[in-house]
Amino acid sequence: MKQLFYKIIYSQEINPFLRNINKILYPILPKKIKLAPSGILKLQNDNVDAKISTNQTNYLTKEIFWTGFENFEYTNIFIDLCTKIESFYDIGANIGYFTILAGCTNPKIEITAFEPSTGPLHFLKENCSLNNLKKIKISPIALSHKNGTITFYEIQNSKYTYIKHNLAGESNTGSKTSGRNYMPVEVSTTRLDDFYKESGATIPIDLIKIDTEGTEKDILENAHEILTHHQPIIICETLFGMIENELDDLMIKYGYEFYNHTEKGLEHVSTIKRTLDNGVNNCFFVHPSKRHLIKDYLA
Repeated sequence: MKQLFYKIIYSQEINPFLRNINKILYPILPKKIKLAPSGILKLQNDNVDAKISTNQTNYLTKEIFWTGFENFEYTNIFIDLCTKIESFYDIGANIGYFTILAGCTNPKIEITAFEPSTGPLHFLKENCSLNNLKKIKISPIALSHKNGTITFYEIQNSKYTYIKHNLAGESNTGSKTSGRNYMPVEVSTTRLDDFYKESGATIPIDLIKIDTEGTEKDILENAHEILTHHQPIIICETLFGMIENELDDLMIKYGYEFYNHTEKGLEHVSTIKRTLDNGVNNCFFVHPSKRHLIKDYLA
């Protein structure tokens, strides 16, 4: 009976009506009643006209439905930055939120989106098609520290047992294997330097967004050629108590500067190492050669 209830309230025909009613009545309802979106969300403002398909298991689309996509993390900075660049790598693309924003903002930009997890990969492809973004290259490879195969841990949803595609963003290559319903699968893997070399690309990578649940260091420390010669801006998740110290040591070796994303903009800091959680979850690693591209976003 519970699964039937879920099927009804999250059906693509009924959910848009229910979630909008929920939003209207939210001020007088118990605060825990916040229906997640399922189906199509529109991302529209003066700079963006896009759509994104999702289901109720995706954290990101629940956030952007309830708070507005412009208020999600560094979205506004990202949208403007994409008008200034030619090439973008979305590593850990999930259902393609940043990939879609980049493609719809700048039709000329060359985009490669990496997503090895089955459910998000399905929706990533669907969202590129939904927005008629035919130039985007989608790769199911898990970038890592080696070439070959690697065990990838996907999350199976235990709440919505009928659902085929779970869109949780916590699937990973071994940094998290307990606490959720993780299922191991084998996926192809390669190093970032090798992928770029074999891709046949002719222009450098200008921007990388990387969110790989704790394996960011494994990927970046095996990208010597790209960090040395391309010097891309790297937007990286930096959760407290994870791998900030290792990332700090690594990126300093390549001459990068650190700009924490805050509510006021990008704040230049000398280090991302910290002993207390200051609430910062994302950092822009910027080489001095690219500093001019982020000057308008400084706090």
